[in-house]
Amino acid sequence: MKNLKECKKLSAGALFKSGRAWLGPEVLEAQLHRSMKKKQREKELAKKKMEEKDKKKQAYLKASSEISELEESKWSVAQLKALINYKRRKTDSWQQPKTRANLLNKWAEIKHRETPPPSPVRNEDDSSDKENIIDVVPV
Repeated sequence: MKNLKECKKLSAGALFKSGRAWLGPEVLEAQLHRSMKKKQREKELAKKKMEEKDKKKQAYLKASSEISELEESKWSVAQLKALINYKRRKTDSWQQPKTRANLLNKWAEIKHRETPPPSPVRNEDDSSDKENIIDVVPV
């Protein structure tokens, strides 16, 4: 059983190596364990992406509220970076400018872009996973 949980792929070779050439409850349990771990990793990744997106949005909103009353010559580099980061697309191949003058030029170029659309990843309750768990009973 320990061999089945540690191997990278659940294959016939792994089954023969562990001395079990038939598919039984232990194999089912190992496969269920793998699929639950995979779903958990996917959820964590989606959560991390959402947190990163929210962080960028909050920085953008903060910077845009701060600069609304200032003239462009008094904007800070941090504010400009926050604005540009939020409007940047995945398809953009340019690196983020470092100097204030270059940041201002880049902001003038992309400030009229639409804001990124909301994420297609929907929030799922953890309670939905409890419905999909199957109890494995030894035969």
